[in-house]
Amino acid sequence: MNPHILLLLIAGLALLGAFMLPGLLRNRLLSLPIIYVSFGFLIFRLPLELPLINPEDRVFDRQWMEYITEFIVIISLAGTGLKMKRQPGWKTWSTGIYLLAIAMPLTIAAVAFLGWWWIGLAPASAILLGGVLAPTDPVLASNVQVGPPKDDSAEDEVRFGLTLEAGLNDGLAFPFIYLALALMAASNWSDALITWAWWDFGYRIAMGALMGWAMGKGMLWTFNRFAAKMSARRDTEIEEGLFILAATLLTYALTEIAEGYGFLAVFVAAVVSGRQESTDLETRQQSYEAIDQVEQAVLGIFLIAFGGIIATGGLAHLNWQGAALGAALLLIIRPLSGLIAFLPSGLPFVEKLAISYFGIRGVGSLYYLAYAHNSEQFPEIDVIWSIVNFTMLASILLHGLSVKPVLNWVDGRMGRKRK
Repeated sequence: MNPHILLLLIAGLALLGAFMLPGLLRNRLLSLPIIYVSFGFLIFRLPLELPLINPEDRVFDRQWMEYITEFIVIISLAGTGLKMKRQPGWKTWSTGIYLLAIAMPLTIAAVAFLGWWWIGLAPASAILLGGVLAPTDPVLASNVQVGPPKDDSAEDEVRFGLTLEAGLNDGLAFPFIYLALALMAASNWSDALITWAWWDFGYRIAMGALMGWAMGKGMLWTFNRFAAKMSARRDTEIEEGLFILAATLLTYALTEIAEGYGFLAVFVAAVVSGRQESTDLETRQQSYEAIDQVEQAVLGIFLIAFGGIIATGGLAHLNWQGAALGAALLLIIRPLSGLIAFLPSGLPFVEKLAISYFGIRGVGSLYYLAYAHNSEQFPEIDVIWSIVNFTMLASILLHGLSVKPVLNWVDGRMGRKRK
């Protein structure tokens, strides 16, 4: 069979699965990512002459990896922002703020230290590994997030905190990727750190937040300006979907042009547009559904490709020390960092434990790594790729199989009944 026809067949199966599997898997242990990655692994192990995907060594494959994961994360962040129902503030958002301000830096520091001391990475490479593995993924963590805008289920702190963390930490972890890049290229570390602190950490975060606020306001005004004309036509839902996709991409691109963090801007813009009085619930729901359909379609194809990467050498440079670091991140470092972060919090311990456990690693980590690899040559980059691939695979399996039992246990302990 012609390989490109076979690839089209695989893509068609991925899209069909995005339509059929969510209903079939409801209340089941298996998750969509597990099925897609397993299918990709199996199909690429067969003697079908499928093209080898090798982002570690091939520039084209790596650029493809960077661009497709970037798109998936952008779309996912827009959907995550539209699900946020609480008014921003310290009291309402404190659960996520603890994770972002305390748990994430602790996780980066711990992984970077182990990468240097245990794996033997150079300092810049160790910081890159810490930054890449820091964020809780907004894409694969959707099962532990709050529901769509029209979901009237009680909004508990576990799901809300993880949703807020997933929405913001892709932008807030980016400075640490730039720190690794700066140290890798620097001849004077003190000058590099000063520049990083005011530019990559200060200016870029502030510009990302400002652009997100401005674009959220501006795009909502534009939508409302033309909403009346749209409602007079039969294809309103299609036009709304196109608008929210256009607004998301414009927000990201314009923020990046302004040297801000586009991931941060997309999430902020979605939150701002959804929180306005002129935004009715039905519009938010339709916007979310349009974004979610695009995300699920592209994500399914990508996860099959990721399974193919694992099947064709994605773990070739993994040794037992790297596997131990990945396991330690999921089972020790992230949970312990989360529990430390919640020391000032009054949350019940069962909720603290659940939030700390669900530090899901995924598509965002692969984007960061591809971006850094395309920007600079790190001496131990093959080892880093294998560790990140292993950690993502382990997270998909571990968290995918445990998400329903753990959340049901937490809900039971807290006396909550969910639909």
